[in-house]
Amino acid sequence: MMKVTGGLVGITQNASARDRFFLTGPELSRLAEEAWVMAGSPTAIQKEHHELSLFVWTRQEDNIARLKSVLRSSINPMKYEEEDLTNITTRVVMPAEVLKDVCNQDDIGRPKCQKFVEERINTNEASIWARMQKVQLKTWKCARKSVKHRLADQVVELKDDRSLLGRMLIVARSLTT
Repeated sequence: MMKVTGGLVGITQNASARDRFFLTGPELSRLAEEAWVMAGSPTAIQKEHHELSLFVWTRQEDNIARLKSVLRSSINPMKYEEEDLTNITTRVVMPAEVLKDVCNQDDIGRPKCQKFVEERINTNEASIWARMQKVQLKTWKCARKSVKHRLADQVVELKDDRSLLGRMLIVARSLTT
């Protein structure tokens, strides 16, 4: 009964407003419950939480079983000992340039952090609020960019890391050009 759409939005910094909200909420709930009883409607007091129902429990167990089967059928990241990085769920192999950025992100970021501290905190060469140049590290998202190929009079877009047919088309196309 005390659930409201806005919650505590806007009054969290005001102590007296918070107190009024928490003191009047249960009282308003009690008054609403009494109004339901006076109107002759059955009270809607639940004995247990709505997510403890048999339907929700069964659906959750089914979801857990499906998740376990997907994880069993995919690569175990703790036992994977090859050189390539592979996406666990899609089994897509990460390209070499993306692999280099992902595996060396600490080595790339540490000098940038030291440069930031040296220039902006230790020596005040640049303002701490001055614009910084981004480090454009490649990630899994970059690995999924589509590749455009011209075939006769049309352009075909493929994700070069997906299907075997797509990979073969890219290889065949690169050999002919």
